[in-house]
Amino acid sequence: MRLAITCCGLEHVHRGFESFSRELFSALTGRADAVLFKGSGKSLPNEIVVPCLRRDFLERFMNPMKAFYWEQITFTIALIPLLILKRIDIVHYSEGNMGNMLARLLRWTGFRVRLLQSNGGPISPSHFRPEVFIHQVCKAGFDRAIEFGISPNRMYLLPYGIEPARFRSLEPMSEARRQLGIPLDKFVILSLAVLDRQHKRLDYLIREVAALDNDSVFLCLAGEPSSETPELRQLAEDLLPERHRFVTVPRGMVPKLLATADLFVLASLNEGFGMALLEACAAGVPVVCNNSEHFKWVLGDAALYVNLAAHGALTAKIGEAISHKEILGRHRELGTARIDNCYSWNVLAPRYLEMYNSIAELRSEAH
Repeated sequence: MRLAITCCGLEHVHRGFESFSRELFSALTGRADAVLFKGSGKSLPNEIVVPCLRRDFLERFMNPMKAFYWEQITFTIALIPLLILKRIDIVHYSEGNMGNMLARLLRWTGFRVRLLQSNGGPISPSHFRPEVFIHQVCKAGFDRAIEFGISPNRMYLLPYGIEPARFRSLEPMSEARRQLGIPLDKFVILSLAVLDRQHKRLDYLIREVAALDNDSVFLCLAGEPSSETPELRQLAEDLLPERHRFVTVPRGMVPKLLATADLFVLASLNEGFGMALLEACAAGVPVVCNNSEHFKWVLGDAALYVNLAAHGALTAKIGEAISHKEILGRHRELGTARIDNCYSWNVLAPRYLEMYNSIAELRSEAH
């Protein structure tokens, strides 16, 4: 069985799909016959660059959503001959438009390959093609698909995985802060997310931190810029002058960035999964997230939960954490234990291999 892990944004975009693809390929190397197909970077052993029109180029001429769409389409067209040449049996991907195009092109060519889509978006059950197997990364997505009428025989419930040691920096917090230009004497709150308002709700986070009215608190907003980033920069400048920083770092710098933080906050109300939470917990950073069933399923007792739809709720939770340092210490321990026991690739990689072997033996069913 030969497996293809595909991601059109890998090496030039630093978001959830790309992180998962890289993590998965690294975890399976030496355990499975896997090939990584990516949108840019260097061709390496079992890593193949697929030529495509990258979204960062296309965004000069169209809006980001259209640019992402055409990146997927051009990537998929160039991918098909490579799948045939490499005799791929299973294609594991996350991008929905890529999957739709893959299914059409494979049907036209007659090449027999099984398609497995990770539902990390999340994607509505109505958008899954009947010939596709579905990798549900959380219980909420699995339950919605069952309610819609999709057969459980087409689905596999497996969370994203992580290599905990990669996120545990060995250098002191003070040195990490010095290198990244973050104040040494502040209580640092970190957000690692796309720099936007609509989904990641960083405007809410800025306002809630400002409402603390505590000069010892510093906010670091790290992530890929968006069209909403300039507005967020201005808001932070108005409400947190000299007590904030926006930063975009390469993927390899994330452990160092996490090493600077006293507290990690994910301000979004909903996520397809929330990989940043795993990374923060793995690094031993206490996390705050929305009080939802999904996040409780992901982290159990390892997070500080709060109703992030309510004004003032996050402010109060942060103030409580600052005043009671034992809360932070306890959640550092709970977070690292949660990752080691539930999300380490040592635990999950064998289960992923079972999923691939099962798919190789089955035929997809219509829902």
